[in-house]
Amino acid sequence: MRVLIGVGNYSACDDGIGLRIIEHIAAKGLDKGFHAVDLSSNSLNLFSYLHPGTEALLIVDSAKMGKKPGEYLFFEPRAARSRKKLAGFSTHEGDVVKVLELAREMRAPIPPILIMGIEPKSLKAGMGLSKALESRLPEYASAAIGKLFEIR
Repeated sequence: MRVLIGVGNYSACDDGIGLRIIEHIAAKGLDKGFHAVDLSSNSLNLFSYLHPGTEALLIVDSAKMGKKPGEYLFFEPRAARSRKKLAGFSTHEGDVVKVLELAREMRAPIPPILIMGIEPKSLKAGMGLSKALESRLPEYASAAIGKLFEIR
């Protein structure tokens, strides 16, 4: 099983890009040969997909990378540095990088994983994506699905 996971927060503008991509994939019926999953901000649920039956994971999230808004990169989780200040692990705040670090420490079976980071334009409080990202949803979905099937 291949899994495309969207994470983020709907109420923080472009931080919801991963979730909106999962919605787009579901609405267009593009989830053929893989599972499209909305984890929202509860990244602890990522543990549900860390098992021998998972062939590959692609996680889509907003990522401040110093790029132009809307640009994206694919990278391995070990290449990411979390800037979040968390009080600890909870279902109310999420950090995929820290969850994967915990999974490694627990010796969970971790499949090949890539992250698709999309540079946000705005992370301010508010519903909806910036026009810079919203107009590119089909492109992001296509790129994510294509990359998911390249992961070995």
